[in-house]
Amino acid sequence: MDSDLDDELRRLFSDDRLDVHTTPDATDAVVRGADRRRRRRSTMATTLALVALVGSGVGLTQLRSSTDHMSDELLPTASSTASSPPSSPSVSTFTSTSIVTVNPPAPNSNGSTPGNNNGTTGAPPPKQTTTAPPPLPPSESSKVGKLALAMTEADALKTGALVEPGTPAGSCTTYATTSVPDGDAAVISPANGIVRLTFPSFAKTQRGISAGSAVADVKTAYPTATQSGSTLLVQMAGTPKWSYVFETDGATVTTVRMRLAANDCSV
Repeated sequence: MDSDLDDELRRLFSDDRLDVHTTPDATDAVVRGADRRRRRRSTMATTLALVALVGSGVGLTQLRSSTDHMSDELLPTASSTASSPPSSPSVSTFTSTSIVTVNPPAPNSNGSTPGNNNGTTGAPPPKQTTTAPPPLPPSESSKVGKLALAMTEADALKTGALVEPGTPAGSCTTYATTSVPDGDAAVISPANGIVRLTFPSFAKTQRGISAGSAVADVKTAYPTATQSGSTLLVQMAGTPKWSYVFETDGATVTTVRMRLAANDCSV
């Protein structure tokens, strides 16, 4: 049995078909591969050496820096402080400007101010005075009942307010009226029409003045009133121009009349 196995093994080993045939350049390929592996290992070793060297250098540098820092912290600072001069305190400077107004000096008896020889330079400016404009004349109606100033005689007769002619006043005609029995209650000019009308005793002006009113009340109601003897005159605004005539006894009003400015009659 064993001899048969040995024979079979010898037959197999002697079989040419099981031989491994190598190419002519197999040896060169093996040598080149070995060279590559050797160079690779040499390069890796060099790299590892450089890394180790760099790492050791960094560690030394850090160690040196740490050592120097610790040395600086342990060194006394009195010498450096003593050698440098003390810093001067910071000073801030500011300028403030204020304006003070004082009263001007009183002028001397010659009209000049103290310290002034010519009496003009430095003198206070002259005071400017303003004059208030005169009050405007008041404006009211120039009618008494149906009659009005400047109305012609014909138009006045048509109103029925004229009663009868009174005493002629030159070329003018006078009339009593239905509300005033006096013969000269209405005075009519041929050229200008009615030039004067008398108020009834009970009638009041538009500002509340009538016969019996105090003179002070007239001046209050009509600030532009001017006095001529015992009569107060108040020029009124309007066209044609006319005035109130307040006849008084010195204290109160006795008669209120309206008079046209263009009065060519003798009354």
